[in-house]
Amino acid sequence: MAAVLQYDEMSLALSYAMFSYADAKVAKANDKAAAVVPKAAPAKKEKKEEKKADKKKAKKEDSDDEDFDVFGDDSDEDDEPKESRAEMIARLKKEAEERTKIKEAKQRTLVGLEVKPWSTDQDLKELFDRIITTVNDEKAPVKWGEICHQVEVAYGIKKLVMSFVMGATSSSDDIVEKLEAMEDDIQSVEVTSMNVL
Repeated sequence: MAAVLQYDEMSLALSYAMFSYADAKVAKANDKAAAVVPKAAPAKKEKKEEKKADKKKAKKEDSDDEDFDVFGDDSDEDDEPKESRAEMIARLKKEAEERTKIKEAKQRTLVGLEVKPWSTDQDLKELFDRIITTVNDEKAPVKWGEICHQVEVAYGIKKLVMSFVMGATSSSDDIVEKLEAMEDDIQSVEVTSMNVL
């Protein structure tokens, strides 16, 4: 009589066969991987490390480029000695005073005048010519306007409206005093405007 396998024994035999077949496949795959991995794995690791090193270098160069000041000087600030607060205030004050001196030296003022003569028969053109040629400041000469206007005052009397440009060292009071000193020809002098140019 032939041996009859029971259901449990048969399933057990099949499971052993399957496990042995699967183990053989896994072992075969492990052998292939072992043969390939030792050669390929270090190369991949080296490439990854090289890429990481390149990225670090690029980041470092980018940060160096960001720190680079296009308009700055070549010297490092760390090399220069630090300036104390009192020294900085003194330096800034001196620079401000120098700028103010330069600005004042260039400053010009336009002064408007009204000159009233004594009589109606006075030659105003001749008076204007005499004023612009004789009245001036010796220390800081003024520049008289090239023309004047004759404006009606009353009863046929006209006044001269003229202007001159003076520097920062000149004084309009000196010019007015010199004009008032011409008592025979000039009744009064009035400053009508002063505009800084």
